[in-house]
Amino acid sequence: MIHIRKMQMRCRRLYIVLFVFLMMALGALPVSASQKEPVVLKVPFPELEGFTMTDEQGRRSGVVVDYLNEIAKYTGWSYEYIDVDGDIMVKKFLAGEYDLMGTTYYSKGMEEYFGYPEFNCGNTKAVLLARWDDKNIPGYDIRDLNKKVIGVTQRNQENIRRLKAFLDANNLECTIREYTPEEVGRDQINQDLKNGVIDLRLGSAVDDTGEFHAVAYFEAQPHYIVTRPDDQKLLNQLNWAMDHILSSNPNFSAEVYGRYFSDTGVRNLFLNQKEQQYIQEKGMVLVAVPRYYHPLYCKDTEDGGHQGVIPDLLEHITELYGLKFSYVLTDSYSESLELVANGEVDMAGFFFGDSAQAMRNVLAQTRPYAVLNDLVVRNKSVTYPGEELTCGILAGRRLPDYIQASHVKYYDTVSSMLNAVNIGEVDVGFGLSARIEQEMQNTLYNNVIPATLTDNRMEISFAMPMPADSELLTIINKGINSLTEDDKLSIQDHNLISTGKTTMPLRQFIETNPLMSVFLVVIILLIVVVVTMVIANMRIKAANMQKEVAKSAAESKAKSEFLSRMSHEIRTPMNAIVGITALMGMQTDIPENMKDNLKKLNSSSQYLLGLINDILDMSRIDSGMLSIASEAFSLQQILDELNSMMQAQAQRRQIQLSCEADLKHLNLLGDSIRLKQVLMNLLSNAVKFTKPGGKVKLQVEERNSDETGAVYYFKVEDNGIGIQEEDLERIFQSFEQAGDGQLQSQGTGLGLPISRSIVQLMGGELKVKSQLDKGSEFYFSIFLPFGEAMETVSADTGLDLFKEARFLLAEDNPVNAEIAVDLLGLQGAEVEIAKDGIEAVERFSKSESGYYDLILMDIQMPNMGGLEATKKIREMTRPDAAAIPIIALTANSFQEDRDMAKEAGMNDFLVKPLDINHIYVVLQQWMNRKKDKN
Repeated sequence: MIHIRKMQMRCRRLYIVLFVFLMMALGALPVSASQKEPVVLKVPFPELEGFTMTDEQGRRSGVVVDYLNEIAKYTGWSYEYIDVDGDIMVKKFLAGEYDLMGTTYYSKGMEEYFGYPEFNCGNTKAVLLARWDDKNIPGYDIRDLNKKVIGVTQRNQENIRRLKAFLDANNLECTIREYTPEEVGRDQINQDLKNGVIDLRLGSAVDDTGEFHAVAYFEAQPHYIVTRPDDQKLLNQLNWAMDHILSSNPNFSAEVYGRYFSDTGVRNLFLNQKEQQYIQEKGMVLVAVPRYYHPLYCKDTEDGGHQGVIPDLLEHITELYGLKFSYVLTDSYSESLELVANGEVDMAGFFFGDSAQAMRNVLAQTRPYAVLNDLVVRNKSVTYPGEELTCGILAGRRLPDYIQASHVKYYDTVSSMLNAVNIGEVDVGFGLSARIEQEMQNTLYNNVIPATLTDNRMEISFAMPMPADSELLTIINKGINSLTEDDKLSIQDHNLISTGKTTMPLRQFIETNPLMSVFLVVIILLIVVVVTMVIANMRIKAANMQKEVAKSAAESKAKSEFLSRMSHEIRTPMNAIVGITALMGMQTDIPENMKDNLKKLNSSSQYLLGLINDILDMSRIDSGMLSIASEAFSLQQILDELNSMMQAQAQRRQIQLSCEADLKHLNLLGDSIRLKQVLMNLLSNAVKFTKPGGKVKLQVEERNSDETGAVYYFKVEDNGIGIQEEDLERIFQSFEQAGDGQLQSQGTGLGLPISRSIVQLMGGELKVKSQLDKGSEFYFSIFLPFGEAMETVSADTGLDLFKEARFLLAEDNPVNAEIAVDLLGLQGAEVEIAKDGIEAVERFSKSESGYYDLILMDIQMPNMGGLEATKKIREMTRPDAAAIPIIALTANSFQEDRDMAKEAGMNDFLVKPLDINHIYVVLQQWMNRKKDKN
């Protein structure tokens, strides 16, 4: 028993020791990102090509960004990139403003300022740049650099050291001239290279912009992502992450660098003097190609939206050197080669075969510009490979040794070769895989199936007559060599796409499927009969529909004309009523009972005008003619006007009216008149259906904004009588009202239907929440684009607003003209009347420049309307014809009337019956603008 206890005690001690050891081991390991709180590190971000770049959409990329993103996979870090100028980045890093900094080179003694990790982010590339016109350094022979003078930046000692190592490795003796930072700052090193003071300049990959000729690349100094030297914990995590990255992919640094500096191979792109002279004298190089040969030549065909490898490549050479090409189209590949051999063209667009076959054909090949596969197809009754097989190939090609066939037959086109395989004329066919597959896609060959893809990859090149024109051969080879392998593959892959359509000749289909052919003929005849009957029926219906459409259009036009005419006819006498009422109200010697009667008359006039507007708006909504304008307006101005207009009504009913607005942008684009109409209807209803002592509130919020606009939320809330649940939808129907007794009898019942329709046209939905005896909420949201800040002109008050001003009034109605003269005369204006547009144009044309300060123009007048009169005035050559304000003064209130007035050249639009205070404000604003311009 004692022995067992001792064993248990030993086991417990062993477990404790193992647990402590395990915890210590785990503590020595870096903590994974999932066990730590998220860490956001500040990183400076200068605009440095290839390393730290920001595109137009604000996306960040570059070697540093890719490296940091890979590190974040292991550490869980996120980064706050801070845009900074490269000249002050290091200073701010040393001041402690950043946690990490990329593109930092190592120099001895800099460990005091930077925390270098154990692993770098790869080596940059250094480049030696020469002048393009320096023929002593063509770039293809490294020995040409011997005895040359190389300019270097003095402070870049590490790159200078690596340059010397590069020169020693190649047994080159060069003079190195160092430039101070001040000289580099004033671009002295580049100027000396251009002027021939130095032969070469040492730069980095980002300096290879094309201004100078890159003649040699070599490994330069490594770059690091560093921390602050006092942040050992961050440095340990950085080392741990980079250790894992490089152990999983040792080539990671080179791959990242290659994404942004992939084209660092030196290529001899420029031409010598003889080659340049050849291009000037040659004019045009003739290239023989079959008229269609996918994927090499597909111009002027509907084959996947590409023109072929050959045109793409030759266009590149044209852009590079200016050498131009013209195509001579042939019927076959063999004919193209014959034209070359006979000297009728300069070169063939493509040549299949090796150099030995080219020699047999007395042709000279260029460098290969594409590598494509060959394909063997067979008749489905044949086994391949087999004995005594006959193979069909394209004329001009040679049957390769790896194709097993006893006999060979030649065909001019791939389609004729495939047809021979299909009917058994030959056993197998051989040719370019892409061309055969594309032809089999276009035409259905029932008996042809692919046998195998050969292991041989065919190099495609241009071919010239031997001996070749040396300048042309060199220029073409330089053009091909100017493309990287990725460039060649990109051109090739782009042109391998084909949109061919599978077809089968009718005769072939009938022979293969006789019974189905008879069945299809019967079906086609039945379809023809049915389609004929359907077409006849459709024509009858179409004729009836055209009659209905014409009738509907005529009715709509008549309705529109009637509405416009009725609007004008009703508003014209109402203008007289409102105007005379306003004039009488301005008199100071009238009795008090008369003032009360005038107020009642004005109130009744406004009420009647509201009824007319509602009926006209509802009619236009029903006919689909109501439109929403898009004009600049101030939302704050609308809210101020609403508050000013509704406060008097609210105070009369002893109701507290308030407005709450949470807005960031006030200058918007939209239909301010219709928006104000909706809010006025909602506020008016809220005041009307709220008992004395109640509250009404208008709430406006800006939500979900972006750079183009924002969503605006509008809500009118009251604590009035409320609406029964069964009436919540009925109130949005035309001529429907909720409420009892006197309240229900007020109005037409069109305000809410009109408001809902307007909100829908604006892209929103007018909704309601209500409880009986507790109140109602009407609300909607609409998107409004941001607009420019509007010009605001303060309006003065008092008399003599238009003292010494002279107005020209075009008005055919004598009563309205007399009212306008009296109303404007009360403010000191001198008004001259023209009875129609003709007289208005005549008066203005005969007056001296600047005689009239402003023109008030009615739109509908006999002899000549206001629109035509405005156009004629604007067309005059006198200085004030384009500048004088012309204000529409009309009974036409529809949006299209406003648009026509603006198009004719009118500056503003006043609707009859006129609000005297509004007309004073508008006229004063235009007078003030004219004074400011003068």
